Amino acid sequence: MSKKRLLEQVDQAFNSQNNQQGLELLRQYIANNDKDVEQLYRLAIIEEQIGETKNAGNAYLACIKHDKRLLKAYLYGGYFFEQIGELEKALALYSLGNDIDARLTLMHQNEKLSYETRVRSHHANKALRSHFTKLHLQSVESTKGSTRIANAIWPQTHNEQVNYLTDGQKPHLFYIPELDAKPIHESNQFDWCQLLEESFDDLTDEFVKLLSLIEQKGVPYLDGSYKVKGFESLVGSKNWTALNIYKDGVANNSLLPLMPKTAKILANIPLYKVDGKPFEVFFSLLKAGQHIQPHFGQSNHSLTVHLPIIVPKGGYLTVADEVRSWQKGKVIIFDDSFIHEAINPSEEDRVVMIFSIWHPDLSIEEQRSILASFQARSQWLESRSQHLPWVNSL
Repeated sequence: MSKKRLLEQVDQAFNSQNNQQGLELLRQYIANNDKDVEQLYRLAIIEEQIGETKNAGNAYLACIKHDKRLLKAYLYGGYFFEQIGELEKALALYSLGNDIDARLTLMHQNEKLSYETRVRSHHANKALRSHFTKLHLQSVESTKGSTRIANAIWPQTHNEQVNYLTDGQKPHLFYIPELDAKPIHESNQFDWCQLLEESFDDLTDEFVKLLSLIEQKGVPYLDGSYKVKGFESLVGSKNWTALNIYKDGVANNSLLPLMPKTAKILANIPLYKVDGKPFEVFFSLLKAGQHIQPHFGQSNHSLTVHLPIIVPKGGYLTVADEVRSWQKGKVIIFDDSFIHEAINPSEEDRVVMIFSIWHPDLSIEEQRSILASFQARSQWLESRSQHLPWVNSL
């Protein structure tokens, strides 16, 4: 019997209320066409409804195996596993699905969607928020962190409404409400700034040799996945280019040997580090006439440092209501969790070296607690695929 004819019989049976016959025919169809994801999903729903737990779970997972971007399988499958008490698997499915489309945990707000979809989205939202909030608290407790780090918030997954305490400050990844908050930190408050500025000639001597590499080996600072209105001219474009010395804690070993003096200077600066490696250090090129629109950074536990190297006239940085013009060789330190923008209105390119440092108000113990929280989240996210071992990349 052809696939088409068998599916017609499935539909006829269900339309005639011969549900048992329809189920048996659908199972027969899937046995011979196990990659037909829409029918697999249909079978999963029915198996769940009639209480065939093992069959339903297998069908939901098979849907994802054959279509790793089938959002409804993550949502409905996650809810199914949550209801039968397999919370870890449910959390993994909810989280993996939310990575594909962040609307998964927001569908409950859309009254145009079905009641069942909204219920499952509400459960996904609640379960993930509770899980990540608990994960943070456990990690801080394990390092005997301070109360204010325990009170820190992951805004996107916190289980209560987030209230930002300072006007103009709204980090969207990690927020410590009780941390001293100001947009600009004066460079004379940091001993290492004098060393950096006094070493500027050595640094620029090396940079002149690297300048051509920005165009050759630099990458768009914002990749194509960045979807924020107002940044269209910068996304996936070298209008805003980064030549990375360190990126996410990984050294650019093809670049560092070309800049030994700069590397030595950086070694004497208390950079923000993860696992003992500088988290980010890069040369940032902003092309002529470009405008980085006002936006908020990810967190307030670190500060951003600009060392201007090539500075055309008229360029400036605004952080909250404070405006600072770039001056060659003069350090600017700011908290990018405040709303900020950068403008190069000239006809020449602007280049600054950018790196991060810890917020000076944090103790060593608090730094450890913050890193423990980040590590706990990272480790859990990496472990999700154990529930779907054939999912390598989403």
